[in-house]
Amino acid sequence: MSAGLSRAREDWLASTASGVVGTPLPGARALVSSSWWRARSTGLDPDRVLPPVLADPADLRSRREAHPLAAVLPTARRLLLAEPLGVPVLMAVSDRDGTLLWVEGDPGLRRAAEAMAFVEGARWSEDVAGTNAPGTALALERPVRVRRGEHYATAVAGWSCSAAPVRDPVTGQVLGVLDLTGGDDLGRERALELVRAAVGAVEGELRVAAVRRRLVPGAAGTPARPRLTVLGPAPVLESAGQRRPLSLRHGELLVLLSTGPRDGWSAAQLAADLDDRDLAPVSVRAEVHRLRAVLADRTRGALDVCPAPYRLLGELRCDALDLREALRAGRTREAVRAWTGDLLPGSDAPGVRDLREELRLELRSAVLEGDDDQALLEYSRTAPGREDAVVARDLVARLGPGDPGRAEAVARLQRLQG
Repeated sequence: MSAGLSRAREDWLASTASGVVGTPLPGARALVSSSWWRARSTGLDPDRVLPPVLADPADLRSRREAHPLAAVLPTARRLLLAEPLGVPVLMAVSDRDGTLLWVEGDPGLRRAAEAMAFVEGARWSEDVAGTNAPGTALALERPVRVRRGEHYATAVAGWSCSAAPVRDPVTGQVLGVLDLTGGDDLGRERALELVRAAVGAVEGELRVAAVRRRLVPGAAGTPARPRLTVLGPAPVLESAGQRRPLSLRHGELLVLLSTGPRDGWSAAQLAADLDDRDLAPVSVRAEVHRLRAVLADRTRGALDVCPAPYRLLGELRCDALDLREALRAGRTREAVRAWTGDLLPGSDAPGVRDLREELRLELRSAVLEGDDDQALLEYSRTAPGREDAVVARDLVARLGPGDPGRAEAVARLQRLQG
């Protein structure tokens, strides 16, 4: 780090600590300045950044075994570890949460990297590690290079890295990142070009594998991802061309795992959201064990639950989440048509109850506050809409005389007003 940038860094940290908001980092690229602000806003102290590391080696093993990038590691190694840049390097492969699943390369660099917790099992997402190539590439979902003094954490200021996200060729979702870490040369554009090329190669290999498994949408065979239906009386899991009912408890677990914290759930957290009567964590662990057996049988390994903390491995579509996504994208009519009933109406799990009420309120607000009269009319024909006087009153005001929908709304409003 140059003396000028070092002084600018110290001045910036001092000014932000005293409450000066929005000040750009002097001499820094906009990408770096924005990333520093994200790190600063979380309260990270650059002198005390220490990425968390998975405590259980079995957890790391299970994540590796289940991760799609495990299958393309030989290609990544061949392209990134043959020292094409002529300097020692480390190759890191992370999952989509920023946890480093593999860190390989020069032994001397590996030993030095251990001092800053750049090790297998450590999470390097921006929220816990500040500005760094793997974490910032995940945050922005695009290729990133971060040079020495651009790192937020003081312990990383002597390193440079280049990283790029790897996407699932079927779903388009980010699976993780490929990263090259080392000295000054790794902060140059040619290092990032090499990482981009490696990502293109491994994504191509993943696409070929997907075609062979006949999972590409439009090809004959099973759907690309398992689909969970939870809007209506009973949960159903569709996978491999078959629709099979799930137990209510397993439906609750999948809903919570799909919508829960990014870092996953502890057994105690899941117990609290499943039952407000002090459900024992050991009961949760037993139920998750049974759910994993069901998923292994019904999804042919496409979906699993990672323990400690509990989180989904693989991609799961869910009708409730599709509906929420449509609402937040402004596709109100699509959302109304997707609403086939309350979220797991038979569930009394506290976490599910909260989600059920949030989804109802979000849908109602969208139709009342939007300008799609047809969406409002169709909502008025749903179970909650038929008993909502405000919805009927709005329809009467918004639909013109002679509109059949207005006559329907007038009759409903008269009934509701007694």
